[in-house]
Amino acid sequence: TLKPEAKAKKGGLIKRFIPYYKRHLGTLSFDLFCAALTTLCELALPIIVREITGTATDNPENLTLKFILTLGAIYIVLKIIDAVAYYYMASIGHIMGTRLETDMRRDLFGHLQKLSFSYYDNAKVGTLMSRITSDLFDVTEFAHHCPEEFFIADIKIVCSFILLCTMSVPLTLIVFSVIPLMVATLIFFRFKMKKNFTLFVMLIVCFVLAVSANAW
Repeated sequence: TLKPEAKAKKGGLIKRFIPYYKRHLGTLSFDLFCAALTTLCELALPIIVREITGTATDNPENLTLKFILTLGAIYIVLKIIDAVAYYYMASIGHIMGTRLETDMRRDLFGHLQKLSFSYYDNAKVGTLMSRITSDLFDVTEFAHHCPEEFFIADIKIVCSFILLCTMSVPLTLIVFSVIPLMVATLIFFRFKMKKNFTLFVMLIVCFVLAVSANAW
């Protein structure tokens, strides 16, 4: 668990981070809408397959060529929608991430300009460079992908739960009972990954320090 100081610091960072979305709220909203479309299109295939297999099993006389072609046409239309939505997420979404990075880098550079000379006497060049370059890039990647991934995961969980409940409620509950174990495993490996990521950032700082020392 986080200490109160760490929680306060984390909450303050999030509050400072959210205002950057205000300038790109329209792009972010449409990006999340496209993420929802791609998720719903993915969930449509099992429904179509269940419809075909159910018709073939219960009412084989209704499994006509027209019925199959109609479902096939619906699936093709859904795949086209999925492709267009994914293209928007991959292109415009990354452009939004780049613009967020630009805004953050501008504000960070403006803050560095206001610092005193004594700060630069004590600060390491490698640390400052890594904050402006690699660390900021990771932050903007998080800013772009995190809302999408959380939104997609939420939609998949809710829609999957509803679809499975229409088939068998007990089996659905058995399947979803594994989720707490998955969450616990995720938290465990998250802390391990955080340690390795911190080590990776320190290696980048050392590398930039070595390059800057040789350059000067």
